[in-house]
Amino acid sequence: MQLQLSRGLDQGHHVRQGTEWLALSDAGAHTVPLTYAAFEFRLAVERLAMQYLGEVRGRPPEAKDLEDLRTYKTMERLIYKLGGHQQMINGHFSFMRLVMSLLKIEQKIVTPDFGKMSNQWHTCSNLCHIGGILFLQDSDFVRSAFEELSAIGEALEEQVSGQITWPNITDDGFRALRTGFIEGSITSDDVFSSLKKIGIWAAVTVPDKEGWTPVGEPIIPDPPSGPATA
Repeated sequence: MQLQLSRGLDQGHHVRQGTEWLALSDAGAHTVPLTYAAFEFRLAVERLAMQYLGEVRGRPPEAKDLEDLRTYKTMERLIYKLGGHQQMINGHFSFMRLVMSLLKIEQKIVTPDFGKMSNQWHTCSNLCHIGGILFLQDSDFVRSAFEELSAIGEALEEQVSGQITWPNITDDGFRALRTGFIEGSITSDDVFSSLKKIGIWAAVTVPDKEGWTPVGEPIIPDPPSGPATA
């Protein structure tokens, strides 16, 4: 892997750049690459937040959204406003993973932790400002910064390696099922029983392309019960 001289638009671009700069820092012995790693990882966090904001909005970013994308804090606030607080977000993704497992879909979906991402962003930001740079002569500060950035890089790598999406639910009955699961009033067995009554299947669609491709295994609804007929 090597540093790229042109910006890429894929999710992993900033993570790869930051990882490469971190390696060039030689465990913090070279502090310029260390600060560049922090800058790239901060961009990676912002890129993830931008992706999730677009997902929860149901559309990609547009020029009119520029003000919303200027800071991580603004994006985080909008995500909570549209998608609910972190506990609700955790429940939503747990519910969707349960449904995917019932459909035998093996795609990995990572639950975004926006509070953790905020901490990562602030840690990286400390090395992107003159205040943090002034302490780069302190060996203990540098050692701690390298360890923190290494942990951030690993966490970001795990996150971008999964499916970065925000599954949307439009069916009222399905949404009620999710709400009950999040609130704890129904169990995973209850979810399966409900899905067996109505049946469910999944398909993948590609933006700007017609048609869809079935994925996983459908849950076939139980036949209606009733009196036997001769």
